[in-house]
Amino acid sequence: MKQFLAIVSMLVATHVYAQRITISGFVKEAKSQEQLPGVNVYIPGTSFGTVTNTYGFYSLTFPQTDSAAVLFSSVGYRRQERRIGLKGNGTLNVWLVHGNQLDEVVVTAHHENPASSVQMSQIDVPVQQIKKIPSFFGEKDILKVFQLMPGVQKGTEGQTGLYVRGGGPDQNLIILDDAVVYNANHLFGFFSVFNSDAIKSVELTKGGFPARFGGRLSSVVEMNMKEGSKDRLHGEGGIGLLSSRLTLEGPVRKEKSSFLLSARRTYADVLAAPIIAHAQKGQKDRTKPGYYFYDLNAKVNFDIGPKDKLYLSGYFGRDKFYMHEKSTFYRSNNGLDWGNATGTFRWNHLFSQKLFTNSSLIFSNFDFGVLNAFTDLNSEGAEIGYNSYRYNSRIRDVSVKTDFDYYPTSRHTIKFGLQGTFHRSRPSVLAITGTDINEPASQPVQTFDSFETGIYAEDTWHLFNALKINGGIRLSTFNTQGKTYIRPEPRVSTAVQLAQNLSMKLSYAAMNQYVHLLSNTGIGLPTDLWVPATRKIVPQRSEQFAGGFARYLERPALTVTLEGYYKKDGPYPFL
Repeated sequence: MKQFLAIVSMLVATHVYAQRITISGFVKEAKSQEQLPGVNVYIPGTSFGTVTNTYGFYSLTFPQTDSAAVLFSSVGYRRQERRIGLKGNGTLNVWLVHGNQLDEVVVTAHHENPASSVQMSQIDVPVQQIKKIPSFFGEKDILKVFQLMPGVQKGTEGQTGLYVRGGGPDQNLIILDDAVVYNANHLFGFFSVFNSDAIKSVELTKGGFPARFGGRLSSVVEMNMKEGSKDRLHGEGGIGLLSSRLTLEGPVRKEKSSFLLSARRTYADVLAAPIIAHAQKGQKDRTKPGYYFYDLNAKVNFDIGPKDKLYLSGYFGRDKFYMHEKSTFYRSNNGLDWGNATGTFRWNHLFSQKLFTNSSLIFSNFDFGVLNAFTDLNSEGAEIGYNSYRYNSRIRDVSVKTDFDYYPTSRHTIKFGLQGTFHRSRPSVLAITGTDINEPASQPVQTFDSFETGIYAEDTWHLFNALKINGGIRLSTFNTQGKTYIRPEPRVSTAVQLAQNLSMKLSYAAMNQYVHLLSNTGIGLPTDLWVPATRKIVPQRSEQFAGGFARYLERPALTVTLEGYYKKDGPYPFL
């Protein structure tokens, strides 16, 4: 009899599970039709809910009933309820409308509020809020916002460098549309390279790192550019004390593809040029100093079918400082410039209602250069001698990666993928030439080629309503100069719900960093010299334990967190 009851119970359980259905789709912004990440999707009165991924995709599995109400909510948007008849699996795309208030998220006992999320030590700042903060010389700086957050310290007054939980600025993984940005500063650190008019989302993670991230020790700053409006052509701009900016976006093909083009440039050099020329009018000795920086963001995307979407985006930015001098007996040309260039090609594909993938081809470059050139002139102004000094430093990456999001049941969200990056680093290239030098002097060009890989898997498991666990592993490798480093990086986070809006969280994360930033003061200027780990310079490694409490206050919509951490890292590279 007991065996018979056990068999019946198994059959009933199998039947109940078989009656579950899945709805999936994309959540977009109503006007621009841009896909929205981080939107809460849930069925009120139940424990079934999920969150849209970076590309606005969601998949929700729950027991079949005659009908169900599905709620979609996100900070800054009006909450939307969709009632659907349930006869089987289906697709439900939703368009959210901007709300006038930032507290549109309504939290219930069965809705995953921010306090109960398994992720800890993470700050997601809406770009709309960034634009409302006080500006520095008319510039709304994204990185300066993070300097106001707990666990983040700033360096020299006014600069944008991030020192997160005891780490240095080089230990932050800064990503723009999947591409690494090696130097995030303009004007020797007083401004960041990110134009807020071109950014859709920005997120800082200080601990409990998801397994998909690797390569740095202290933090991850993930940014995504706007896609551009698919509805209409429009633009915005601004004029500040230091710079002006202009952004254009619109459809390439209405409701199918769109573009974004955003530019920013300082103009102190343009305004100062006539003033300096007037002040030196009639003088034989003339000096023309100048400095400017610029940023250019561009992006285009194409919907090539209900299951496929292509993106092509790029960023180009540069700082230039120059000093031109001319007198009766000499002419000099001195300059200093540095900049980033990134490019990303991405392909989104939906294999099924439960399996989403993104594949990327990524390019990233940072270079720094110094030029000092001096020309001797005779009394007639003819050249009689020439000497020059050139210094360059560069790092360049080419990467390929594929990420999968798999939603097998309502209690599991599995992410897995792999990435490979080819690094080419030329830390220091020096050349000295001239008529006063018998033999041109040059430093041998030392090129470091290395290959870094990472493969990862993680599962966010809702064990039951009050306990959620994220467990993952990342296996990273680094090959350089015939030496291969293989490093496992375990990750685990958990959230225990103590009350409706109160949770306790714990996390552990191991990270490795294979590319190091060295400071070279030999040329009299601070420079960024990126070098890879070698046989003698071993990779850096950190382990971070964190714990704390999170409380969500419904009025006003506010999450209060209290966290503590223990972090150990090393060894540090040296030459």
